[in-house]
Amino acid sequence: MKKIPSLFCILSVVALALMVTVALNPATSYAQSQKTLVDLNKASEKELESLKGVGPSTAKKIIENRPYKSVDELSKAGVPAKTIQDLKPFVTVGPAAPAAKPAKPAEEKASTKVDKPAEKAKPVAAEPAKAAEKSAPKLAPGQKVNINTASKEQLDALPEIGPTKAQAIIDGRPYQKPEDIMKVKGIKEGTYSKIKDYITVK
Repeated sequence: MKKIPSLFCILSVVALALMVTVALNPATSYAQSQKTLVDLNKASEKELESLKGVGPSTAKKIIENRPYKSVDELSKAGVPAKTIQDLKPFVTVGPAAPAAKPAKPAEEKASTKVDKPAEKAKPVAAEPAKAAEKSAPKLAPGQKVNINTASKEQLDALPEIGPTKAQAIIDGRPYQKPEDIMKVKGIKEGTYSKIKDYITVK
C-alpha cells in the first residue's frame, strides 16, 4: 500500500514539470500540438496569427506579399530576421495556389452581361416617344382651326393631317377660303371632306 502514494507523487511531479516547460516555452508547445507545418503560401490569416511573433498586421502583410519561394522571403513582408529564424521550425513554403487569376475573366463576363441589356434598352425607350408623335390629339366636334394663323401642332390635330402636311399648309399661306387648302400637296378632296368642318379662314 505504501508504493501507491509514492507512484502518485512521482506522476504529479512529472505533470508539474511538463506544465512548467509548456508555460515557459509556448513556441515548443505549439510545435508539439501542430502535427503539420503552416504553409506560408496557403495559410489563412488566423493560422498565421497563431504563429509566435506574428500579429494581425503582420499576417496581412504576409498574405499580400505571396507567393514565397523560401521562409527567408518573409523579410519582404517586414518580418524581422529573429522572428523568421524562430518560425522556420513551424512553417513551410508550398506551391502558390493560383486563385486570383480566374477571378478577372469572371468579372469581365459579368460586366459584358450588364452592358448588353443596357444597349437593348435604348431602342425600347425611343418607341413610346414615336408612338406619342403619331397619336397627336384630335379636335373635338365643333372646334375649328384658322388655317392662316394656326400653329403646326393645331394643324397636326386635324384628321389625316400629320406633321408633314401641317408644315405644307403653313408654307402655302395665306388662304382666301377653306377650299384653297386643296392646293397643298397631299391634300385632296377626300382629305378636305374630312377636315372642312374643322377649318376656317377668318
